[in-house]
Amino acid sequence: MNIIFKSCLLFMFGHQLFSFGPFNSKSYLTATASPTNSITINWNTEIPESTIVAYGLTTSLSDTMRLSGMRNYHHVTLTDLTPAIDYYYRVFPDGDLKTFTTFPVYTDSFRFIAFGDTRSDSVAHQAVINEMLDNDFDFLMHSGDFIADGNSTNDWRTFFNIEDTVIQNKQFFPTIGNHESPYWPYDTLFALPDSEDYYSVRYANAFFVNLNTQMWMWGDQRTWLEDELYVAYNDTSIDWIFVNLHRPPYSSGNHGSQLDVRSAWCSLFEAYGVDVVFAGHDHDYERTIPVNEVVYIVTGGGGAPLYDVGFSWFTAYAEKTHHFCLAEIVDKTLLIKAIKPNGSVFDTLSINKHPDFKEKLYIEHSEISYSPNPFVHNLTIRFTISDEENVCLKIYDCGGRCINTILDGVQNAGNYAVSWSGIDQLQNPVGSGVYFLIYEDVNRKIIQKVVKIGN
Repeated sequence: MNIIFKSCLLFMFGHQLFSFGPFNSKSYLTATASPTNSITINWNTEIPESTIVAYGLTTSLSDTMRLSGMRNYHHVTLTDLTPAIDYYYRVFPDGDLKTFTTFPVYTDSFRFIAFGDTRSDSVAHQAVINEMLDNDFDFLMHSGDFIADGNSTNDWRTFFNIEDTVIQNKQFFPTIGNHESPYWPYDTLFALPDSEDYYSVRYANAFFVNLNTQMWMWGDQRTWLEDELYVAYNDTSIDWIFVNLHRPPYSSGNHGSQLDVRSAWCSLFEAYGVDVVFAGHDHDYERTIPVNEVVYIVTGGGGAPLYDVGFSWFTAYAEKTHHFCLAEIVDKTLLIKAIKPNGSVFDTLSINKHPDFKEKLYIEHSEISYSPNPFVHNLTIRFTISDEENVCLKIYDCGGRCINTILDGVQNAGNYAVSWSGIDQLQNPVGSGVYFLIYEDVNRKIIQKVVKIGN
């Protein structure tokens, strides 16, 4: 019996252990600890090959970096580069001529993309990437769950085949998700700064922290996090601090708020001035109100099968849709746009930290407009329908109870303006407080928070 049992274990674990293997990919770029003067170029080959990169300021590629030996997983770090300069490079023997740009020491404006959960649906993933290419940006962050099975060679091959139009030329900040398990293939494929399991990168006046919610979140990782945030918070040349992680501390999606993440790290985010925390895990979009001055954004719509999203006391906006977030920083102003694969912007957030404002100024916008907010007697809700379809518009209280139905049925295409006079289904006035407006049609589910004041 023992021999049979051991043989079964060897078969099961042996199959799992060796199902991931080498595959061919084009090059992809990751950051180093000194991204103003160095960069790491990565690629993979199905059979062991030499590791050679030619690079230079012109297409003549005057410099070459070669590592000794033969390997399947290639990671070349180029050093002694000049900040904010475009370089050409080519992987030998048959890579295409590509470019990269070193990070600037300072710039008055730049853009980056945050997105995640690209697994399972290649068509949706490709649509998201295609729309990204229509936008100008400097680098991109992924909040995890690149693939459905971290031990699948085919899943990783598919991921890089879709993403390579972007990450051959733009630096890529990956963050590990639960679907990357058993994790060693992820560690094999990506060369990253610091411990690699968690790391930080600076770009001009912004500081980016990439955390690992799939390992112990206290101990060494929390100590490292507090040290990094302390330095960034006290550096007067850093105006913005962002965190990128997988499991969200605030979420109204299927998985919900990850309370262990909230317990481990959110007090540090609040104490050291983190501006925005990007997360994935729930396959939807959700932006919170500022929670102790930190905005949390779930951006899990990179291609994975979409999840329904509910609403919570912290929800500012939520929608079930594939998307990515495009962030633009101009000095002390931040603008984040949530963008669908068709190019439509369905939510925006602007934060102004200019010295003229005594505290952060938050400005929000979505596909549905409503005013005034807060309101006393009447709330006007405006939206547009492009085709005849069923539309449902309801009001919920903080306990999740539907207190009034504004619309529920087929509506013609057109622009709409409807009102809620602050009454429930029985025509009784509701009290002052926070309410949730939920709009749903065949393509969208949008959640907005409104506030009623007075009688």
